[in-house]
Amino acid sequence: MLDKSVAVTFVSALLEVAAKKGQFEQIEKDLDLVCDVITRHEDLKKILLHPSVTQNDKKNVIKKVFGEPVSGLMRNFLNLLVDRRKEWVLESIPDVYKKTIDEKKGVLRARVQTVIPITGDRLNNLKRRLDKITGKTVEVEVVKDPQILGGMVIRIGNKMIDGSVASQLKNLKTRLLELRMA
Repeated sequence: MLDKSVAVTFVSALLEVAAKKGQFEQIEKDLDLVCDVITRHEDLKKILLHPSVTQNDKKNVIKKVFGEPVSGLMRNFLNLLVDRRKEWVLESIPDVYKKTIDEKKGVLRARVQTVIPITGDRLNNLKRRLDKITGKTVEVEVVKDPQILGGMVIRIGNKMIDGSVASQLKNLKTRLLELRMA
């Protein structure tokens, strides 16, 4: 497993420099493009991560693939990763970048599992409540999950609120078995 803290450090530094230079929005676009290309093209990732490909060859590949579409700051960032032999950070960038941007903007992402998808006013109500509870802006992703039987399960970061019927039934079963054993 890769140490994502190194990726967080590099991405945070990039975003900080971009903000100071007034290029924050451009770097966001560049990171979106880089993430998309890296995710879609396994061959590119293999070349950039292969230990026998020289640093100059990797930089040439970066220049050919990302030359015009991305800013000079982004190209410098990618070249810095090659110079420091941290190309593996590229694999973590899609995950790390979104989380870092969200932190800087004060946005939390919530995953809500329900049997019947929540839409319209109910979704807006839930979002407002989560905004109020967390004190931040919450982006809600609703996922249909028939296994919870009813209610909902909300995950925000590493916290979970389990209000599912399946969980309540499991807890009830555990309590009844404990009473039976006593």
